[in-house]
Amino acid sequence: MPPRIFSLFKPAGKPVAGEALPEQIQRARAMHSQGRLEAAAELCREILAAHPGVADVHYIQANVLKDLGRLQAALADYDRAIALKPDFAHAVCNRAVVLGLLGRLPEALAAYDRALQIDAGDVLAHCNRGALLLRLGQDAEALACFDAAIALRGDFFQAHFSRGALLQKKREWAAALASYDRATAINPNDVATYCNRGSVLAELNRWEAALADYDRAIALDPTFHRAHAGRAAALHCQKRLIAALESHDRAIELNPNEASTHNNRGVVLLELGRLDAALASFERALAAKPDYAKAHFNHGSVLQRLDRLDAALASYERAIAANPQYADAHVNRGTVLGAMGRLADAMASYEQAIRVDPELGEAYYNLALAALKTGDMCRGWVNYEWRWRAQTGPIFREKRDFAQPLWLGDSHIGGKTILVYGEQGLGDSLQFCRYVPLVAKLGARVILEVPKPLVSLCTTLGGTTEVVAYGSPLPEFDFQCPMMSLPLVFETRLETIPSSSSYVSSDIKKVVSWQQQLGRKLKPRIGLTWSGNQTAGTNRNRHFSLSMLRPYLSDDFQYFCMQTDIAEADRNTLAQHPEIRCFSSALRDFSDTAALCECMDLVISVDTSVAHLSGALGRPTWVLLAFDADWRWLLDREDSPWYPSMRLFRQQSPGDWSGVFERVRAQLRSRLLNATAD
Repeated sequence: MPPRIFSLFKPAGKPVAGEALPEQIQRARAMHSQGRLEAAAELCREILAAHPGVADVHYIQANVLKDLGRLQAALADYDRAIALKPDFAHAVCNRAVVLGLLGRLPEALAAYDRALQIDAGDVLAHCNRGALLLRLGQDAEALACFDAAIALRGDFFQAHFSRGALLQKKREWAAALASYDRATAINPNDVATYCNRGSVLAELNRWEAALADYDRAIALDPTFHRAHAGRAAALHCQKRLIAALESHDRAIELNPNEASTHNNRGVVLLELGRLDAALASFERALAAKPDYAKAHFNHGSVLQRLDRLDAALASYERAIAANPQYADAHVNRGTVLGAMGRLADAMASYEQAIRVDPELGEAYYNLALAALKTGDMCRGWVNYEWRWRAQTGPIFREKRDFAQPLWLGDSHIGGKTILVYGEQGLGDSLQFCRYVPLVAKLGARVILEVPKPLVSLCTTLGGTTEVVAYGSPLPEFDFQCPMMSLPLVFETRLETIPSSSSYVSSDIKKVVSWQQQLGRKLKPRIGLTWSGNQTAGTNRNRHFSLSMLRPYLSDDFQYFCMQTDIAEADRNTLAQHPEIRCFSSALRDFSDTAALCECMDLVISVDTSVAHLSGALGRPTWVLLAFDADWRWLLDREDSPWYPSMRLFRQQSPGDWSGVFERVRAQLRSRLLNATAD
């Protein structure tokens, strides 16, 4: 909040017959102080008609005219008062206030300087001069003014308040808090101080103390909308979303035209998953402030979540038009363009974001994904290292803080022990553990750390000395490398992807056990996975309901559910279709799933860890991909350079799973049945 200006106006119809001039002047001051402005103005005119050379009356009339909003006329009367009385400090200072209100800031500053030449001990002049310097962007000089006022009068509330506001603007939270503490000690009933102090406490993550200050402000003035809005923000930061929404609603009730409150309310609704209501809040923010870049950005985010890509793109472009330096808007614009298949435009948008903010991890990370999707792995792997600094990136865990040095191929590791660890999902670990044998060939002893469900399976991977579960105690090692950095280490290009037909193996005993459990094979067996991890943020583009797929499943085949995470609706579908056999309770880890894969003639899966498992085993695998598929599946290909046994079926337009199912059904009949007949 900008520092408030305490005006220096010191207010005193017709003169009463026989009344002396001093009494008339005093009566005019009294009328001004009582708010009887028109009567005071009329009395001043009557006095000046009889006594035109009285400086004090011109001064009082100027004060009245200022309060009536007649600033030019007020300025003329201050000038007359000063002409009559050149050392009239109050008139000079109030003239500075009016010049500031008129936007004539250099002249106002000169007037304050003159007032302080006349009276260097005028604390109001020091304080108001500081407020003007703030408007001129001269923060250091403004702070000196507030300090000068405090030195003259230690209990001057406005100087402490203004000093706190300046330090708050400079993000010097502790110093700002100290100034506000002093201000509240002087005046414990000032609403704005508690409100500003609450904002500082929130910046210090002292949420309960911030809420207490907002509550004090509201108790003093229940209609102070800024306190309700600040309270909502503090509740939001504590993830108390319903309470935050209620406070936003109260703030809007008190001030329905405050764009930021509508915007912040929309963010709460977005986190609550109430997308339509969030969209309406952002639209109200934009109605109040059409060039509000943040609201355009948030509006675009909701539209993007709703898959309304054209509208989302337009919102991001409006955000950029309002603020061309809005790096996050350039990034999100790029993600929409990428989802629309316009990868060259997407990369240009990410590059613009980087020009605006060369340290923005999301921009580099998204640029990496776009480059990898186009097959430009040289550019892709380098920029993929920014994933650690992208808040919306793929890392499931905190970046590991190892004492041992990071190895990116820049050191000789022959005879050394290196920890290679998975940092992302199960599918990523399955896809990129293929690099472990290449590390071992450099003469290193390799310790592989993976999520616990993969430990047993990964012991079959060539080149590993030891496989440990994430979270278990680690043995001694000399170097460390995250698994997804290995393509950079080995300078992987499309033509050099290590893509052997299989690189992990199933447990033969478990395969035999599954064969016995499945019984005699009467028809070709197909394993099905239709949904990824229900809690993963990426699952939205790689799942469909089993009920959508079921009408396309021919009775010519036997079907087996190969996923363990099953939504309630899909469980109901499975109960209605017992011909789809489900063994989810028996799939304790991926070695069990691998053995079941070996019993299948074909695995059909969306982009999940099961697809990677089946491909890593070298089993026939068909992967069903959304229109905006993950980078690893490249563009417009039906095969995968990562998995020779894999075939890809892509949506031809966003959301078109039925077209994918039709092609799968046709290919099943022409390929699998014919192959079985042969």
